[in-house]
Amino acid sequence: MNGNIANGGRVIQWGGRVVFAQTNEWFMNADDKHIFYSNRADNNRLYRKRSEADPGNVLVKHPCSGIVVFGDGIYFVNENDRKVYRCSKEGKGITPASSLEATEFGVLSDGTVYANPNARRLCLFGSQAYFADAGNNFALTMFDVESGQTDVFPAIRPSYINVYNGEVYYADRMRENKLYRFGGAFSIFGDSVACLHVIGDFLYFISGGKWRRLSLTNFGDAEEV
Repeated sequence: MNGNIANGGRVIQWGGRVVFAQTNEWFMNADDKHIFYSNRADNNRLYRKRSEADPGNVLVKHPCSGIVVFGDGIYFVNENDRKVYRCSKEGKGITPASSLEATEFGVLSDGTVYANPNARRLCLFGSQAYFADAGNNFALTMFDVESGQTDVFPAIRPSYINVYNGEVYYADRMRENKLYRFGGAFSIFGDSVACLHVIGDFLYFISGGKWRRLSLTNFGDAEEV
């Protein structure tokens, strides 16, 4: 889910179906009972709602981004100081989760927060963090949180990134934002793409102003949704 949040959090799987964000919603995340989101129409404050039609209610009054639901809590970036915080699912007990300023962050399986001030489109898979490094011409960077090993690929400059079963998919800003899989020589979708979201075995993305999805098990043609 971290990868979807880094790409705007505009599509989630909830209640057995795929749910798309309303025009005022982004950084959507959910548990079994609620959808949490940052409300563009209300200064990006953190909201919670019980159904797609529910307008919801405010949980956190300052502007929030990068909303991650983990365990019994919610992690987010406070846009006032760019720090990562955690609170309960009722918006109570707000506490710092990282001392670093960050645009994006990820939560590892043990609850550890990984934040990097230069990371853009930050995705986690196991102990691996994948991101475009704003401090290095947005080069694709792979960082192992456990070992500290860093691999940089300066020829690849992603505008969007997501990960499926350890495979990295990205829109390459140096190649008209066409869709590539890391290690492949050819684009797997011929037009410009944005907002890469992984839901189940499908990659959802925007192209030509429309949402489309591409099977990540047999590829084929992307279909409009």
